[in-house]
Amino acid sequence: MFRIHFDCADLARTTIAQQPDPLWEVLLGLHVLQGDNEPEVFGTWRERARARLTELEHDLLALAPPVGYSPDFLTPGAAAQGLEAGLTAVAATPPAQLTAELRQLSDSVRLPGWTRRLAAGETSLMQRLVQGLRSFHRTKIAPQMPMIAGAIEPAVAKYSETVASNGFESLLPELHRSLSWSAPVLSVDMPHISRDLYLNGRGLRLVPSFFCWKYPMMLLDPELPPVLVYPVRSDATGTATVVRRPDREGAVADLLGKTRARVLKSISAGACSTSELAVRAGISLASASEHARVLHDTGLVTTHRTGSSVKHILNPVGAHVLTGARC
Repeated sequence: MFRIHFDCADLARTTIAQQPDPLWEVLLGLHVLQGDNEPEVFGTWRERARARLTELEHDLLALAPPVGYSPDFLTPGAAAQGLEAGLTAVAATPPAQLTAELRQLSDSVRLPGWTRRLAAGETSLMQRLVQGLRSFHRTKIAPQMPMIAGAIEPAVAKYSETVASNGFESLLPELHRSLSWSAPVLSVDMPHISRDLYLNGRGLRLVPSFFCWKYPMMLLDPELPPVLVYPVRSDATGTATVVRRPDREGAVADLLGKTRARVLKSISAGACSTSELAVRAGISLASASEHARVLHDTGLVTTHRTGSSVKHILNPVGAHVLTGARC
């Protein structure tokens, strides 16, 4: 049992986050990625994410084992202000905290050699870690956000109404079956855990999560800002909304045609001339010119002409179309 001790100030300062914390979703997404739990919920996403995991993203798995301890520095409270604020906080993790948490992780899992250099403060490795977190969020979490928001927004609205109408005590059974309240203690029924956390006037931030699939989650370090991350439930039965990622790449091809979709993707690799575009897309020069013209006319590509040469560049609209096509 995880026991969270409140006083009057804590009750006044407890808040319900209106949206998921981006770095908690990254961490919990990494947990889900390594398991096989709830295939009807996460199976489609997991299959696609595993197939498209980059080297940078793969390194994150060492720090996020699917069960047991994960370092607190991966989910700083600053991420409540947005992904970039959270990543800045990760990069600024105090050396003592970084060393202590990686040492604790090494007690339960075998860590690769680069983590020792990370603990020693090697700047390039921290930069690489931050890049991996940003990449995983951009390619694996952000494309799911419309579906995630569709589950979380009505749930949070319902919880806020419950608190306003019936008080904090009435909210807890709605959040998760493992939560129970016996004033002034909130108990979280979690296997193999017996801990006490005293809020001491700091309050508690309740954060909804799509990828928190079984039990609520908390930070281990009692000195950090208290947070309880709870699984989103779409209805009173506790059934989570299914994460089913549509075939966006196929949808773009259906919209533009396979060849034109390939041309758009080729331009996304970097500014190129028409002849370079033809080589990238594996089509004739005349075909490349025509497709680039249509993409320019429809506002997906910007074409700059200098003398007799042209350069085709993906613009924000075209980038937005392709972002939805990446897992």
